Amino acid sequence: MNSILIIGSLFVFLLLRVPVAISLVLSALLGILMAGMPLVSVIQRLYAGTESWVLMAIPFFILAGNIMSAGGLSRRLVNFCDAVFGFLPGGLANVNIGASMLFGGISGSAVADTSAIGSVLIPGMENRGYSREFSAAVTAASSPIGMIIPPSIPMILWSYVSGESLGAMFLGGVFPGIMVGIGLMGVSTFICIRRGFQAEGGKFDIVYLRSTLKDGLIAVIAPVIIVGGIVTGMFTATESAVIAVAYSILVTGFVYKDFSIKDLPKVLLDTGKTSASIMLIIGGATIFSWVLALNQIPQEMGRFIISVSSTPLQFVLLVSAILFVLGMFLDISTIILLVGPIFAPIVLKMGVDPILAGLIFMVVLATGLITPPLGLCLFVVTSIVDVKLEKVARECIPFIILMLIIAVIMWIFPETVLWLPGLMRK
Repeated sequence: MNSILIIGSLFVFLLLRVPVAISLVLSALLGILMAGMPLVSVIQRLYAGTESWVLMAIPFFILAGNIMSAGGLSRRLVNFCDAVFGFLPGGLANVNIGASMLFGGISGSAVADTSAIGSVLIPGMENRGYSREFSAAVTAASSPIGMIIPPSIPMILWSYVSGESLGAMFLGGVFPGIMVGIGLMGVSTFICIRRGFQAEGGKFDIVYLRSTLKDGLIAVIAPVIIVGGIVTGMFTATESAVIAVAYSILVTGFVYKDFSIKDLPKVLLDTGKTSASIMLIIGGATIFSWVLALNQIPQEMGRFIISVSSTPLQFVLLVSAILFVLGMFLDISTIILLVGPIFAPIVLKMGVDPILAGLIFMVVLATGLITPPLGLCLFVVTSIVDVKLEKVARECIPFIILMLIIAVIMWIFPETVLWLPGLMRK
């Protein structure tokens, strides 16, 4: 009975639009009161949930992305991708997706990607004849690549709750991220040709490509340094995030010369706000998960999942379905922190490679960012342009289907995920 009240209260608070972190704490507080435990447990668990060396990487990756964005990197990435993809049919839509792939490999944040790329490209796409709804949908749908291509903040959280190697997770996300990007380009090109958005394409300009090549290479170097350092053991995830900040300052302040000390207060304030919201969710989820554990709910869920999943495929399908539904209502970080400790131990029991399972779950969760009613990328993109969320969500349906197909391909061909991590283990 207690477990029903605790979980039920969480959904009531969320339906009342209480912030996610506060909803988690209030529901956990209800469970603590029913158990007759001291209220000081709330503060102790809130602090313990955020006291992690790995989690320190999150604010630094956010800071690096904000510095890059403030220093004009998003505009330069758009120019480089325009030189590479702009001549193709549906050129600007493909430019949007390509820029998201590169920017996501720097910031690790889908929301930051949506804001940075969308504010630059959506007006330009409208000027080229693209509908506002489709322009917003392409921006929202391509932004979740940032949680698949390393570095990725959700992967850091999954590594934190599951105990899996972050370096292996990062390597495992390389090919799936590229697959999602290429798949999105294929779907958007097909739609553009059918609707007449730059349907004929244009002429490839080698001179333009050369002029933007330096900026493109500078962008690509950042994730190579970050992931390479973690994989080779040169530095930890947190140290790599600090190096990403130093690299972003070096590039934007001394190479581009578009970032100065006067821009720092706003960047630090934005980073503080975003980091604080994430850490509050982490702390709230830690308390809530602890209360659930006191009531034996994770064990009961684990036994239920094992009882209805006789094969590894059934297990992956069931968990993916649960994550897909949760993604419609909850923030990605919250989902990972709540159900990750429940699902991660079962992965090994079911005989599924934990890196493969983790990456499939990442792709499924990525769809939650563009799935109503709580798709964060949908909310961000509708705040950039005046367009109704439901219209953008409708345009996102083909992209959601594409990402789910990619998840199926990853299961059928596990080498797409496990080949690079396998090299690290040798």
